[in-house]
Amino acid sequence: MRLRGGQGTLMVLASAASFGTLPVLVKFAYSTGLTPLQALTYRFLLAALGLHSLALLRGEHAGQLGLRRAAQFLLLGGIGYAAQSGTFFGALCCLPASLVELVAYAYPSLVAVGAWLLFRRPVGGRRGLALAISFGGVALLVGGVRLQAGLPLLLAIASPILYAAYILVGERLMHGASALTASATVHTGAGLSLLAVLLLAGQPPLPRNPDSWPVLVLLALVPSMIAISLLLAGLPRIGAPQAALVSTIEPVVTLALAATLLGDRLSPGQLLGAAAVVLAVVIVHLPPEAREAPD
Repeated sequence: MRLRGGQGTLMVLASAASFGTLPVLVKFAYSTGLTPLQALTYRFLLAALGLHSLALLRGEHAGQLGLRRAAQFLLLGGIGYAAQSGTFFGALCCLPASLVELVAYAYPSLVAVGAWLLFRRPVGGRRGLALAISFGGVALLVGGVRLQAGLPLLLAIASPILYAAYILVGERLMHGASALTASATVHTGAGLSLLAVLLLAGQPPLPRNPDSWPVLVLLALVPSMIAISLLLAGLPRIGAPQAALVSTIEPVVTLALAATLLGDRLSPGQLLGAAAVVLAVVIVHLPPEAREAPD
């Protein structure tokens, strides 16, 4: 059992690290001349192709979801995930990768708020503290951004709000569905939706720079196929609460990569905000027995 748990932890660690590469890879995609719409569209279409292939290797396919549920997952991707990713990629046009990632990482606290508002799930004292810490951390992070970056900053703030909504809706749809097949279908919906927007916007449907293709393949492979596959493999071994705690390495990976490869630097106040956001995520996902103070 210990070996199984150790393998699960390593899988989730690798998954979180893979997710953490996304903002940096998006910056590289932009440096090759790709527009946000092009990067988004091909990231989702290529990832959908890969995820459906993985599902088929496991004997799964979208038809097993049923027509109604498959349509729901397509809409979830085409509207919810596409909109959230659009704000995230849009913010990365002008803001540092590390900042956008850390602001987006406020989503667990927003999920707790949304679950309380929509489903009347109790927040609790510790979770309420986590919310306050998280929002304070985001305030410190965005406080160091120049006012000229108004629209990108609004997009960065909208990203975790939309992602929290996506998670809350997705949670209601996931009961009894294969996570891998559902994820492949969501990616398909997002890719097709964004492809339609790309064509309607009159942007070139194919990248003009050959150097764009390796980055697009990495975007589809690392923070999508590899990250999702490892997470789904690790979850049964260590459980969702432990996986959520282990996954807090994701923004740390982004910070390290952005500083090393992009030269991103956060101010002392923003570093304090970053620590607050990560601390809030840890508090939100601590198991109940660890949160109870001894008598």
